[in-house]
Amino acid sequence: MQNAQANEDARYAEDFARIRETQIDNVLRIIHTAIERIKMSLILPKLGDDMDHLRSVLKGGMYAPAIGLIEKLQTLDTVKVQILNHDVLKIIDYFHRNYQIYQLFPRLVNLLSNDDKKLIVACETVLAVAERHLWRTAKSEISMERQLHVMYHEREELRSRTAYYHKKLKSRYAVLRWKQAVKFLILEKLETDLANRKWKNSVRIQNEIEKRSRILRDVHKNTVQKQKDLEEELEKAKVEYEHLITSITVNEKEARAEKNKLLIQLENILQKFDTNIGEKIRENLELEDQYKAAKKELDIFMVSYRKEEAIYNKIVVKYEQEEQRKQQQRILLFMMNRAARQIQKYWLKWRRDQRLKARRQNKKKRK
Repeated sequence: MQNAQANEDARYAEDFARIRETQIDNVLRIIHTAIERIKMSLILPKLGDDMDHLRSVLKGGMYAPAIGLIEKLQTLDTVKVQILNHDVLKIIDYFHRNYQIYQLFPRLVNLLSNDDKKLIVACETVLAVAERHLWRTAKSEISMERQLHVMYHEREELRSRTAYYHKKLKSRYAVLRWKQAVKFLILEKLETDLANRKWKNSVRIQNEIEKRSRILRDVHKNTVQKQKDLEEELEKAKVEYEHLITSITVNEKEARAEKNKLLIQLENILQKFDTNIGEKIRENLELEDQYKAAKKELDIFMVSYRKEEAIYNKIVVKYEQEEQRKQQQRILLFMMNRAARQIQKYWLKWRRDQRLKARRQNKKKRK
């Protein structure tokens, strides 16, 4: 009896879980469809802005009737009909049933305003939250509780560690206070040493100041004496300078007189030069005319000279080539005669050696 009741409860629970899954799927599908229709509604007013692009995308496909509906919607907009017009509602209903059309126009989705994009993000957030809450089960809640329990223990452990480190910091703070006190004593000692050194340095500086003041007084006396000597030398130099100025003025007057004399002589020389240079220019012009005439005669002569030179070069080249050919023939004849003489000489020597060799062999046979 108890087993039958348990089986019935299990079957009832299984049926309830199956029904719950179906209901959750239906709710999520409805929300998802609503979000897709909202996206379609947001880009619907912009579909008619570029009819050429709309026709190129939808023509020949399963959504081709949407082209005529958009054209009709534009006509209705021009007439300024009410939003609750039957034709307008029919067009909107077609696009809501075929909301997949917006996926063919991703550029229009990207060009939506910030408020429209916020609306889409809010709807998608609602879908995600609903999906997370609807699919939440007892098993998932238990696992979440376990995770929270683990997190609680970790937090307690972190608190104990924090307390331990807090105590450790207090002990270190006490050590630090002790070190600071020691440093304070050391600083006081150093300050006293520094004050003693300052006093000694001030005494030394005072003695040095007195010593330097005596030296400065002696230097001042010597400077005053030297200044008097320099003033006397300056008076002497002034007198000598005045005598020198007078002598320089006299010499300057003499130099100016000499300069005027030389200028007059230079002007006379320049006049003579101008007359002579005019004559030279005339002679130069005459010589240039003579040069041009002579150059013209030379050009005429050079024409005939080049012709004669070409004939001469042609004859000389032929003569040199003939002489070179004869020279080569003589050299070749000499080489052939020399080679013949050498061959004849070697042949006579070889014949004589053969005869001597034959005589020696005959003598050996006779013996």
